[in-house]
Amino acid sequence: MLLVQNVNLTWYKKDRGAAGAEARQAFSPAYPVNLTAISSDITLHNISFYQNGRECLDAVQTSRRSLEKSLPRLGFSPEQIQSEIEKRIRWIKRFEYQNFSSAESLNLADIAVCTQADRFEVSFFYDEHRSGRPFRRGHNKDFNNLDSRFYGKDCVNETAFVLAENQYGRIVWNERCTDYDTGEWYYQLHIYNLLHWVDGKLDKDIFVKNHPDFIYRQLAELY
Repeated sequence: MLLVQNVNLTWYKKDRGAAGAEARQAFSPAYPVNLTAISSDITLHNISFYQNGRECLDAVQTSRRSLEKSLPRLGFSPEQIQSEIEKRIRWIKRFEYQNFSSAESLNLADIAVCTQADRFEVSFFYDEHRSGRPFRRGHNKDFNNLDSRFYGKDCVNETAFVLAENQYGRIVWNERCTDYDTGEWYYQLHIYNLLHWVDGKLDKDIFVKNHPDFIYRQLAELY
C-alpha cells in the first residue's frame, strides 16, 4: 500500500516579511489521516492551507471565514450563509481523499512514483507546464534517454528516494506563481509525505508521530 499526503500552504506578498516567515517556520509538515477514507492500495490525501498573518488556516476554515465576511454584504440571511458554507465544505471534502489503481496514475505536480517489485521509486522533476518559478536546473537522469520527455532538457529530474516496505519519505519544495486573473504573485510551499505500508495496523497519526526515513528538499529563495 502507498499512502501519499499532499500538503500545500499558500501566502501572498503581505506575508513575505519576518512575521510571516516566522509563522511558516511553525507550520506542521504532517497531519492525521482518516483511515475510513482509504479504500485502495494507492490513496492520496490532499490538504490545503492559506496564510493570513500569523495564522495558517485550512481550506474549510478559510472558506468559512471568507463567506461569513462577504455574504452579509450581498444581503444573504444567516440561514443562507450557513447553507452556502455547508455547500463549500462538501465541495472541499469531495476532493480531500482520492484512491487510485496504480502509483503511476497519481499525477502530482513535480513528482513521479514508479512501482519496482516491492518498492516505490519517487522522483522529483521540474514540470514547466505546471510549476512556477524559479526554474529548477540540476541532475537530469533521463538526459540521454531518447524515450523520455526529459531527453536533452536542462532541468532537474532525479530520484529523491526509493521506499522499501514500511518506509516513509518526505519531499519539500516551494514556488512563486502568478494569478491568471489579477497578475498578482503568490507563493506556495508543497510537502509530499509518502508511506509504503505493508505490516500491521495503520495508525491515523503515522505521518505525525514518526520521522521520515528520507527527506528530499528543493527550497529556493522566493523573491
